[in-house]
Amino acid sequence: VPVILHKGAEFYKNFGVGKSRGTIPLQLAGNIKRGGLYERAFGLTLRELLYEFGGGSATGRPIRAVQVGGPLGAYIPASQFDTPIDYEALSGIGALLGHGGVVAFDDTADMAKMARYAMEFCAIESCGKCTPCRIGSTRGVELIDRIIANVDRERNLELVHELCETMLHGSLCGLGGMTPFPVQSAIKHFPEDFARTRQ
Repeated sequence: VPVILHKGAEFYKNFGVGKSRGTIPLQLAGNIKRGGLYERAFGLTLRELLYEFGGGSATGRPIRAVQVGGPLGAYIPASQFDTPIDYEALSGIGALLGHGGVVAFDDTADMAKMARYAMEFCAIESCGKCTPCRIGSTRGVELIDRIIANVDRERNLELVHELCETMLHGSLCGLGGMTPFPVQSAIKHFPEDFARTRQ
C-alpha cells in the first residue's frame, strides 16, 4: 500500500499480466526447502516459485504436484508447472488461485490419499445444511477407501465422478461446491494412484 500511495496506481498496474494486475502474496508450504510468504507480480510461473524461490523439495526428490488455492484447490501436475500464476491462466487449466496458497508434494505423495483427505476435510467441516455436502463428502470418503482397497475400482471411480458433479452443482456453499476440485484433478492427473494395489 505505501508503494501505491507514493508512486500511484499506474505504477502498480505495470506489474502483472493480462487482467491480473499488481502483486499477490503467495504462501509456499508443504514439502519445500524454503517455504514462506512471497509477494510477487502476477505472471510468475509455478516452476519459478517452486524452484527459484522455494529451492525445490525439502527431501531433494522431484516435486510431483502442487495444490493451489487452499485445501479445496486443484492438484496441478509437474507437466503444468510452467503455468503463470494469474487468475486466467489457472482457470484455463481447471484450477483457481484462491488465497494464494501453494502446497508442494514430492514424488512419494499418494494422490488417491490426498483426494480422500479433501473429502474427509469436507465431511468434518460441513455445517450439515445441504445433502450434497453433508452426505456426499461422507460417501466420497467411503468410495475412495474402496478404490484404494481395490474393491470394484472402475464402478467406484464412476460413482466418485457422479458424486463430484452432484456436489459441484448442488451444494449451497463453496465448501461442498469446491471439494470436487482436488478429487477430480487427482483422478485426472494421477490415475495411476487410483489403479495401484497397496499393501
